[in-house]
Order: sequence, then structure tokens, then C-alpha cells
Amino acid sequence: MGWNSYNYYGCRPSEDIMVSNAQGLVDLGLADLGYTSVTTDCGWPSRDRDSEGRIQWNETLFPSGGPALGQFIHGLGLEFGLYSGAGYLQCGSTDLPASLGYEEIDAETFAEWGGDSLKYDNCYPVSNTTMVDYVSKESISPARFEKMAGVLDTIDRDMHYFVCQWGVGYDVGEWASAIGTTWRISNDIFNAWRSIWRIANEVVPYYRHTTVGAFPDMDMLIVGLKALSVEEERFHFGMWAINKSPLIIGARMDAQHTPQESLDILANEVVIAINQDPLGKQAELVRRYTEEEWDIWAGELSGSRKVLGIANWRNDSQTVEVDLSAVGVASAKARDVWAATDLGSIEEIHTVELSGHELKLLVLSDIKASRPLESKGYYSAANASIAGSAEITDCDSGDCLPVGQKIGNIGSGSTVTFSSVNASSAGSKVLGVDFINYDIALDTAWDNGFNIRNMTIAVNGGVSKRWAFPISGGDWFETGRLTIESDGFEKGAENEVVFGNVGDAWAPDLVGFELF
Repeated sequence: MGWNSYNYYGCRPSEDIMVSNAQGLVDLGLADLGYTSVTTDCGWPSRDRDSEGRIQWNETLFPSGGPALGQFIHGLGLEFGLYSGAGYLQCGSTDLPASLGYEEIDAETFAEWGGDSLKYDNCYPVSNTTMVDYVSKESISPARFEKMAGVLDTIDRDMHYFVCQWGVGYDVGEWASAIGTTWRISNDIFNAWRSIWRIANEVVPYYRHTTVGAFPDMDMLIVGLKALSVEEERFHFGMWAINKSPLIIGARMDAQHTPQESLDILANEVVIAINQDPLGKQAELVRRYTEEEWDIWAGELSGSRKVLGIANWRNDSQTVEVDLSAVGVASAKARDVWAATDLGSIEEIHTVELSGHELKLLVLSDIKASRPLESKGYYSAANASIAGSAEITDCDSGDCLPVGQKIGNIGSGSTVTFSSVNASSAGSKVLGVDFINYDIALDTAWDNGFNIRNMTIAVNGGVSKRWAFPISGGDWFETGRLTIESDGFEKGAENEVVFGNVGDAWAPDLVGFELF
């Protein structure tokens, strides 16, 4: 938790900016709530290193020097955060040095300055002429970040390591969680609501790697930047909190510039406690209702509690019915976090009224567990009939679980048909759809890249229904599961379930589904 200069000031920090905002954290009471890390982002150094190769602070912007800034920040009881990059130059510049090739001397220098953390960015990985590169071997490799991690382990100072690699490449959660206190899972957040949808769809599979001391970074908060409505700011802050993302403020720490409503959101002690829960367990996407535009998220908290997030992606208000058995709960005491209201005991189907773009957060305690859903069979892609461009692929051992095969290239006009699906009764059923999607929004992050692939499902010739599948894992062979409800089943073994794409876009790869 802390503050970073980038979201408000870009790559134009200064001594005055850093001093006033560090002081603002204290004066606004946010430091007392845990916002203690203060980081000067891109734009701080001089163009030239000294004769010994040591990186230098820009004396015009920082006349007292970086070490003096660190002393001031430490004097406030805060942590001194530093910034560099794993490339030739810093992001947002054409001539400011980063740390590629200077890892040892820079790490020693950062320690001598009293640095408490290092945010390590990903620009100019191959040359000093191309700032952003998502495809080269050097860009997708973890080697540059692992090099600095190894060097930091040798210096005589403990420093948090914030890997800012943007989720480029493969198996990022696996390698980055092993070396970083935090690791960026996505391209930069954008000052618009659509960024929240994009990043939420990319964080989904990282629960596999999140633990105490290793947290997925959904990027800095845009709360207080007047880019979102108050309801959307609560949604944004809550979504970051339940997924155990760092809470790094990007707004100006001045009540005359940052709305009080936004400061109140940042200061909500219950949401902060969810984020900082000692178990360090990320929430999971439990159930999705794409056409209805809402999700159920849930995560384990200390004290045998759960946090339940009901996310309304719709612009308008709606009333939804939450089946608590979806999160393994038969009954529980519930507290509405944002309303600061005890709801008493809730059970079975809980009705929730949602405002447009509201994330309802409930903390559940005194939980009585529900009976687990009963599996009625698994249907492998290998046994489906395919049409159009769809084709089946054999995967290496350990990939495309649980069956080792997948159907890909599900494009325009393609279908994947499962026949002889056996349902014990008629009506709506729960399906656990095993899929693979690694269509990550990098160069499309500023436009319409949302980290989803859409797929339709139709039962027994009924109307096809669309589902938005998030990122599933670390590559095109790691399976994720989206749990949905689908109607139209008849009792018996003659049911037909047909999967297809939407429009001209590709569907996710399909491994199979389990019927409950």
C-alpha cells in the first residue's frame, strides 16, 4: 500500500511533488491506514551516469538530491520507493537511463540511498530506440527481471521487488511470483471504466500463484482521478482489494484537488482489511452471467470467513439472485461492507439489488457449508463432433487438463457438438466449462482489448447464449474453468450441447465440460 507519482504526474516528478504528496499521505491520515510506500516513478534521473557508472538524480528537478528525499520520506515514517527498468532506457523517455547492464551498480546505489522498494519496468528491452516491445525473445523472457532479483538478494539491504513486466510472455505468475513481492499482470490501467473490465478478466487465473509475500499487481489505482463515478471507484477499489492487488494511490494527496468521496473510498478500513488479510488468498471468479452482465467472486478470509463480491457490469441497476451454494455456503451471517450494515443471517438464494457498475461486497461469517455439487459426468472434447474450422489438438503431458486434448480454431460457422449428454432431471444445469484463452490485450489494451473470448452454448436446439471467457492461465495450454448455468436440458441421455463462436471472432479453445 502506498502512493506513486505516475498516474497524476506522468514521467514528470520533482522534489516538490514528492515531498508534498508524502506529507499529504500523513496529513490525510492515509499513512496510518497502511499507505506507507512512496515511489518516485519514471523521469527522475539525469541523462548521464557519473564517471563510475552510477545513475544520478536530475539536479534541476531534485535540487536536494535523491538521498535527501529518502531521508525526508523516512522521517515521516514512510518507505522510500525507487524506480528503474529492465531495459536500456526508462519508460516515457528517449534518453534517461534504466538498469539493463548496470544491475549490480544500480542495486548497490539504490541500497546506499536507503531504498525500501524497487519498481522495475519493462521499456526498451532490446534497443534504445523501441520503447514498447511485446514479441521479441528478450521482451517475453523473464531473464532480465530474474537478473535484478538475484542481484537484490546479494545487497546488504532488504528491498521489496515490484516486477512491472506487464504480463508479457508466458507463465508470468509462475516465475514472477517466485522473485517478486508483486508482479504486474496486465498492460497499464487507463483512465476509463473499460480498463476495470479488461484487467479483471486478466487477473482471474493468478489465484494459483498468489500467497503471502507474492501478490498480483493489477496496476495503480485511478480512484480520485475523476475518471470514474463514485460507484465505479468503489467497484475498482473493491475488485483490486479482493484480488489482493497492491493498493497504490495515483491521485494527488491534497483534499483541494482530490474529491472527499474518493478519499473516503481509499480510507475504508474494512476493504483495506480484506486486501491485507493475513491469509493472502486471492478471490476467484465463481460464477459468470455474461448476457445478464454480472459475476460472483469469492475468496477465503482469516477467521473462517469469506468475502463475497457480486459485480454488476451493467450500466443500469438490476436485481439478481445469488445462489450461495455456488460459494459453498448454506447459510451465514453477512455484513454489507460499503453500506456498513449487518444483514443478519442469509441462506440459500439471496436477493441482491445492484446499482449500475456496483460491486457489492459481503463479508460472511459463522458459515455453514453447503453440500458440494454432484458431478453427473465429464464430456471430453475428444468425443465431440466438430464442424467448420475447428480442429482437435493433442497436448503435451500436463497440458490441456484434465484430458490432454483441446479443440481450437473455433471460428466463424464452427461448432463443437456433444451428443448423448445425460441429465438426471430436466431444466437448468450447472456446467463447469474447461477452456483455454491466452488472447492477452497488450497492444489492444487502449482500445477494445478486454482479455476475453466469447463462446455460445445451446442446449437441445435452444437459443444460443453468449459467455465471456477470461484469461485461463499462463499460455495456450493451461486450462481454466468457467462455471455457468445453462437451461434447456431434458431428463435422460439424449441431450445435445453445442458450442460455437460469436460473429467473426475466435472462441476460446475448448477442453470439455463437467455437468452438475
